[in-house]
Amino acid sequence: MLDLMESDKDFAVVFDYVCDVEVHFSGELEFYQIKTHGNNAPAYTYKSLTTKSSDNAEGSILGKLYVLNKSGEQGVRLALVSNAPYKSGGSCINDEIFCFDALAANEKSMLRDALCKELGLSKVYLSKVFYLHTDINLRNPEHEVQGKIVISFERIKHCEPQKPNALYRLIYDTVSERACYEFSAPDYESLLKNKAITKAEFDRILDCHSSSEKTGILQARQYIESLHDLSVQRIYKKSLAKLLYVIPTSKLLQELEREIGKYLVKQKNIRTIQSTVDLLTDKFHSVFPIEYDNADKTVFYIIIINKFVEGVYDNENDF
Repeated sequence: MLDLMESDKDFAVVFDYVCDVEVHFSGELEFYQIKTHGNNAPAYTYKSLTTKSSDNAEGSILGKLYVLNKSGEQGVRLALVSNAPYKSGGSCINDEIFCFDALAANEKSMLRDALCKELGLSKVYLSKVFYLHTDINLRNPEHEVQGKIVISFERIKHCEPQKPNALYRLIYDTVSERACYEFSAPDYESLLKNKAITKAEFDRILDCHSSSEKTGILQARQYIESLHDLSVQRIYKKSLAKLLYVIPTSKLLQELEREIGKYLVKQKNIRTIQSTVDLLTDKFHSVFPIEYDNADKTVFYIIIINKFVEGVYDNENDF
């Protein structure tokens, strides 16, 4: 997702649906099957990838992946991802990624024959089937992923992330939630809502930890710290931390923000933060779900007011 955010492509990443990870583009699909091994695991070979682990197994490793595109559609790419290397002709392939269609002719022929036999096919297409060998510690990837987040964040948002550990936890928990959702999806919209993270949603997650002036977060934090009542400061800081966690993934709060933003744009007498909070309290306090207390609502208003000052809501299509 971090790499995709640096591209111009729109995308949705689906977790643990028909494959471990799917990437949906407009007119294109990518399926990634992840195989994790200990440090001393043997390298994969065409034979180990096309042999069932037992008689009761649903299929071989590569067979279960290839069945997702057994007709060989050009808009679909399949990839096996592992921290174990692939061994071909007695030596390991050192490339980070290679296409199975680039293997030696005899090995490629045996691989095709094995897949045809397993899946009952007359032909196998390998030009869109890849092997990704990664050095990342797939068993305990936290530190490497956190480092990747910080590096990518600076390239994507042109600033450092606020509270990078909290950002990592938010991304991790959001992905885990989508991966663990086990109910069926009656339509594509439901699939994206419950099993996927879209580019727009991931961008909102990053925005909530950006030091950019247009997120409203930094200014809200500064306003809270300027309050004289320390007990109020403490309560508001707790609410800010809570909102940083829930805003990026709460469709309800996002829709409410849009309503409040439109409302503020129409107002002619915006003077101070406190007077505007009072205005919004009278108008919107009753529409929040019960899990948000008065402090949560007030801090939510403060964030939106600061975004309003920066012109975020001036163009309705921008939010």
